[in-house]
Amino acid sequence: MFYTDDNGNILNIRTELNDAFDELYDELDKMTPEERIAWYARGMYIKPLKYTHEIDNTTYIVRTHFNENADKTILQRIENKFEKEII
Repeated sequence: MFYTDDNGNILNIRTELNDAFDELYDELDKMTPEERIAWYARGMYIKPLKYTHEIDNTTYIVRTHFNENADKTILQRIENKFEKEII
């Protein structure tokens, strides 16, 4: 990363952020394409589940994450929650 003045001349300004990016780029440069793709995939934002349910003209939208090893599915847990709220 570099900074320029109003005339387009490169300024010699270093920041901690520059150093961090340089280190990151150096590490990524050492990786194979497959390793780089895996590195990016680990940091990607994964869209959470979205569940919409209407009760008495009120629409509830729930965004959540879940434990894949749980004894109930997320849908079962949400339905149980709504059933308890209604009773």
